[in-house]
Amino acid sequence: MERVAAAIEHVLTSGGGQLASTLLAPGSTFSIAALACSLAVFVMLAAPPGRKRRLRTRSLRRALFPDRLWRSASGRADIAFVIFGVLFSGLAIGWAVFSADQVRALAGGWLGVAGPGRVPGWAGTAIATAALFLAYEFAYWSDHWLMHNVPFLWRFHKVHHQAESLSLATNFRVHPLETIGFANIQALYLGTTGAVLERTLGAGVSAWTLGGTNLLILLFAVTLNHLQHSHLWLGFGPRWGKWLLGPAPHQIHHSANPAHFGCNLGSSLTLFDRLFGTFRMPAARREALRFGVDDGETAPHGLRAALFAPFLPGPRPEPALPATAARS
Repeated sequence: MERVAAAIEHVLTSGGGQLASTLLAPGSTFSIAALACSLAVFVMLAAPPGRKRRLRTRSLRRALFPDRLWRSASGRADIAFVIFGVLFSGLAIGWAVFSADQVRALAGGWLGVAGPGRVPGWAGTAIATAALFLAYEFAYWSDHWLMHNVPFLWRFHKVHHQAESLSLATNFRVHPLETIGFANIQALYLGTTGAVLERTLGAGVSAWTLGGTNLLILLFAVTLNHLQHSHLWLGFGPRWGKWLLGPAPHQIHHSANPAHFGCNLGSSLTLFDRLFGTFRMPAARREALRFGVDDGETAPHGLRAALFAPFLPGPRPEPALPATAARS
């Protein structure tokens, strides 16, 4: 009994620490400050300057927390994932095989000893910030592509796509093992990029960060990523829409229409989707989309589907995006 009590105490302590870190740490993309900034961006986009009708508080509440969020099984499952993710995501990431620092040290050993700085300090930092941001973007695209094209991995990623209505809470609807997998892929890409930067720009080069998080990653998370699962049909127009993955492209990504499978896989930028032919430009007007996965799962929002179904024999995986479906 003492061991059980100690284990429960450890879990609660870890969960409480993770909650505090998530909500208060400066580098957390889900900190209170970051969410407040995302809310401000949401309000500006939902009620742009020049709007004739005022945005009422009641309308804003419905936009942020629609009734379907707690009245539908899909919405309640998203809320459960929010609680689980905030309390235990840090524990899941802790199971990663290696970290970016470990990869950076190992890759640095292969590349050779880094020399003294070859560019001014501010220039090296600016280059490193941009390069590591792009490395993160490529890591996200690569991981996402694998999740949609490797049948075994799709079983885990399908948990996210089983959401039948999208909201800000859908960000958290991710299987724990998918979180662990992405942590390892991210470490490989960021660590290798860091080693190359040290070899080319000089030892000790690093990015601008806030609380350990790359400033560009944090900026895009606050201004763009948090809104991707909102109801806003926003594609940023014909110019910026070719480079930024707003809510509209991500809604297409979640579409149950087979013509949309496997498209718009990036995190914030369309760069790698455009390079590898997985980008699909949304229409200017809202498209009629249905979300979810049509695979015969009778209870897609239950505990079995959320955590255990990926390990069990199941229906045929999602097909890859047809080559003719990708367009820009």
